[in-house]
Amino acid sequence: MIETNKHTSGSSRSEKNDNTLIFVTTAMMTAMVMIATTFFKIPNAMGYVHLGDGFVLLAAIILPKKYACFAGGVGAGLADIYGGYAVWAPWTLAIKIVMVLIVQFFFDFIMKRASNGSHTAKLAGIPFAEFFAYVLAVLWTVSGYYVAQGFISGNWAAPIADVPGNILQASVGAVIAILVSVTLGKTNLGRSFYYRRSTL
Repeated sequence: MIETNKHTSGSSRSEKNDNTLIFVTTAMMTAMVMIATTFFKIPNAMGYVHLGDGFVLLAAIILPKKYACFAGGVGAGLADIYGGYAVWAPWTLAIKIVMVLIVQFFFDFIMKRASNGSHTAKLAGIPFAEFFAYVLAVLWTVSGYYVAQGFISGNWAAPIADVPGNILQASVGAVIAILVSVTLGKTNLGRSFYYRRSTL
């Protein structure tokens, strides 16, 4: 009886530690999405590219679904509010949440196939299905912001000019997410990721 209680107590402590780690990581990723969106900007011919989308996708790789959605959506939405674009915040919240859900749908598909022993085609160690997930996420993001800008401005022609910049923006985010996650995946941190390529 005493041994059972000790085991139960140990399990409760472990679950509490796991939950604490997830909450702390979610808070950190939420802050990183906001900071990267607001302050990490690379100038280019079309204006600039911020690194926020990279951290939204990185949150999808690191965190379970609902926590990744919170970090990506709320972090990006807070960046809009902080930057004086509060009217965009609800749109950004929805766009980034769906962005996370798109890539995690494919992450789940990839990991399920791997757990069933199915072959997963890869390029440079990255499953083709993962690349496809990022392509869909980019297309969704570009489409989402086109619609958002159309509703906000009442002009459906003007937003077309921003499409190339939005494609570049989301594409840079995907590249950042891949590079950072591959690097971190080789460390002990990678063992706690939601999506672990090392198990594929």
